[in-house]
Amino acid sequence: MSARMIFSVANEASTFISPLPIAQHDASSEMDDAVIQIPDDCWEPVDFLDGDETGIPSQLLATLHVNTCPMHFEAYLVDEQGEICDPRHQQAINLVKVALRDDEPWKSFNYGGHEYVMIAIPFGMGR
Repeated sequence: MSARMIFSVANEASTFISPLPIAQHDASSEMDDAVIQIPDDCWEPVDFLDGDETGIPSQLLATLHVNTCPMHFEAYLVDEQGEICDPRHQQAINLVKVALRDDEPWKSFNYGGHEYVMIAIPFGMGR
């Protein structure tokens, strides 16, 4: 028996799931991944370093629906050591890392020639 995973990017008609196998419920020893690539044009810059709105975005936002649940994916600009560049966001991310008991730098992805880390947060019940 296999599961069907559905992912969609808000306001996009294309599919962004890799052709990798979908997770199998009956395979207790193996775990497959569904890989989702959020295209650059689906990220919306929502904050900038030093308030410079023509500069490098320090925060990005993309909305994905995972199993019909709208999630906002937030991405934060990081430096070479994996530290959040914008001090306004650094404090909030530090709290998330403490809550998760996570003291390692997060993996990053490239957007616009810069590295970002990402978190996913479900929308509230009113959405």
